[in-house]
Amino acid sequence: MGSVQETVNETYMNDQKLIHAYPNEKTSDYLSESIGLYMEYLVLIGDKKSFQEQYEILTQQFIDRQAENTFIQWRLDEESRTNALIDDLRIISSLEKAADQFDNKVYRKLAEELSQSITNLQKSNGFSVDFYDWKYQQPAERVTLSYLEDTDLLLEKTVNLLIEVSDIEVFFPEYYDVNEQIYMKSEEIHMIDQLLIAINRLKVGVKSEVFQKWIVAAWIEGGHIYGRYDRQSQDETVEYESIAVYYYLHEYFLLIGEEVLAKEVKMHVNTLVESDILKNAHFFDYIHYQLLLMKTS
Repeated sequence: MGSVQETVNETYMNDQKLIHAYPNEKTSDYLSESIGLYMEYLVLIGDKKSFQEQYEILTQQFIDRQAENTFIQWRLDEESRTNALIDDLRIISSLEKAADQFDNKVYRKLAEELSQSITNLQKSNGFSVDFYDWKYQQPAERVTLSYLEDTDLLLEKTVNLLIEVSDIEVFFPEYYDVNEQIYMKSEEIHMIDQLLIAINRLKVGVKSEVFQKWIVAAWIEGGHIYGRYDRQSQDETVEYESIAVYYYLHEYFLLIGEEVLAKEVKMHVNTLVESDILKNAHFFDYIHYQLLLMKTS
């Protein structure tokens, strides 16, 4: 088996080294999410050359400069003129770390430009919002709670949404409508979103006792967690398991002090990988497995 970089080059990249979503499917989406996750991995392993390659692809293909502002297209598409907060924050963080690790001031300069654009424009009614549409010069009208992984750049009212969201039910509302000023929730929940919200709350000092009790019991009783669940019945609505779900479940168990359960999750993931779950995996799942290995090695 080759290195991660070799696998990415051979199965997830086109001839221009752009990362597509599915292995050997060059017509699948090219996302800023993929670049950000790969940058995060490359910083972790200290691959200066590959990081520089991704930086060049980012600046040449995804960056759009408008007057004094700098944006990242969330998807490589001629019609796309919006960014995605969660992907921008990940890329900014990776650029800042790379600036220090690889002693490159250019990375920090771009991070500062992107941060300033978020601060300047990506806000509505006092909240940092999901995206900014620079074609129509309009910010989004909602805040997705799972996007708030890094709160340093976010307005205080936005961070408070994590603290104030109701946690009396097992599953959280997914987002907040900044115009209606209400939390919104879907009937079917995505477990990655729920885990990220619980993790984000812990990082701002708030526990989620009802969700924690449910997820711990679900893991102990079943030995697996599915990708989606019904909000009311709390029954799974799909039969698939996701490597990315387990990446965040592992992180969550560590944060709440359940080290034994975290080890069980990693062992389960390794079993899934041995059964070829990565063969047709979306890049999101593939790279999260590599990140899990790096952070637990």
